Amino acid sequence: MILDLANRYVVKSKIKGVKVERELANKLWSLGFAVVRSGSSGGGVRKRFAPDIVAMKNGKILVLEVKYRSKEESISISVDRLLKLLDFSRRAGGYAYVAVKYSGSQWRFIDVKELVKDNDGHIDSRYVTLHPEVVKKGLSLRQLVERLLCDKLSIG
Repeated sequence: MILDLANRYVVKSKIKGVKVERELANKLWSLGFAVVRSGSSGGGVRKRFAPDIVAMKNGKILVLEVKYRSKEESISISVDRLLKLLDFSRRAGGYAYVAVKYSGSQWRFIDVKELVKDNDGHIDSRYVTLHPEVVKKGLSLRQLVERLLCDKLSIG
């Protein structure tokens, strides 16, 4: 019984995740980006890493890890996953960001390079925790697109 309830929670959570990934992909598409959403991102099905979303416009590439929470709460992401996101973006010549949406709030984008290193440039731990205050300081979608298309972002 308890296992069945836990399984239902996981399924509902994955469905919500897919829904918000599609929402962001559609928003980027409406802004003129070519967008690919990875169907099994994070699912452990692939032998190679696949980001949640890859969006391209005018030769610029965004590589995104998407996170959604119904409440403003901290989000933990494994450093290994973020390093794989950085590696993918490096191979593609793109920019790696974590896209975060809390229910009722706008999208915020946090540069992955800023998350995986401490002040000395070393990897800090096994997990990175994004506190709501950090998320609020992230770029809005409009700011991200403006910086991307005006070459104000640096490739990691």
